[in-house]
Amino acid sequence: MATSCDVLRVWIVKKEKNKQLSGEQVEAWLKFRHLAMNSGCLEVTLAEDSEKVIAISYWPNQGMLDRVISSKEYKKIGLQVFESWGEGMSPFDSENFNGSIIAEGDRTGGFPGLVRW
Repeated sequence: MATSCDVLRVWIVKKEKNKQLSGEQVEAWLKFRHLAMNSGCLEVTLAEDSEKVIAISYWPNQGMLDRVISSKEYKKIGLQVFESWGEGMSPFDSENFNGSIIAEGDRTGGFPGLVRW
């Protein structure tokens, strides 16, 4: 079921090459997912390749995202994410992107075209 959203947040973190996420790191990310999903986020995806970890979250609007990332709980979870990285990987070596959705598709029916422009 496709759900319309207006804001996409992407967090890209460089990691030690060919090192997989530890259980502690995944657990820290899952705490963020839980907070986000209980705060109005529509979907959160976490992916990794040999050099990066990417977290993508979909939000109904910028205000809702801003309330979450400025909350005390988000900062607490962010500290847990940071501490889980240890020596080999630094979440400060990262890029963030918050943007408006201009096109979206669903996973079952392909790409339906532009939503708005």
